[in-house]
Amino acid sequence: MITIDESNYPIVSVHFENSSTLADTEKYLAHFDKWLSFNQKFGLILDQSTSQNQEDQVKSDPEEIEAVHRLTVEWAKQNKDRITQFCLGMAIVYDGDDLEKRKKAAPKTIAGIFGCLGQVFTSQGEAEQWLLSLQA
Repeated sequence: MITIDESNYPIVSVHFENSSTLADTEKYLAHFDKWLSFNQKFGLILDQSTSQNQEDQVKSDPEEIEAVHRLTVEWAKQNKDRITQFCLGMAIVYDGDDLEKRKKAAPKTIAGIFGCLGQVFTSQGEAEQWLLSLQA
């Protein structure tokens, strides 16, 4: 399940609870398309933090994970020019065991796929501060 919070627009937040389904991803990408259609700069917080207990309970379907990845990458490829123009940055909130690995990989991965800045943070507050600093 995902929860989308637009109350602080132009900073928007998407919270991913457990593993994303294809339907969740379609909903998220439809919102992303809407934000791009406003033709103004915005920042995106992708909250992927989860408790270890939740993580242990999630039984991810490898085919679903692959379908989500394919859909996201294909959509990003089709919209990369608009994303580069209007998305200030993507801040990922993450607290998993491989945090340092993700922190290192995220900037290059996000730039390559989406064409905008990207960083990983351990809290929503840090992520928001970073995005606000990009607005200045």
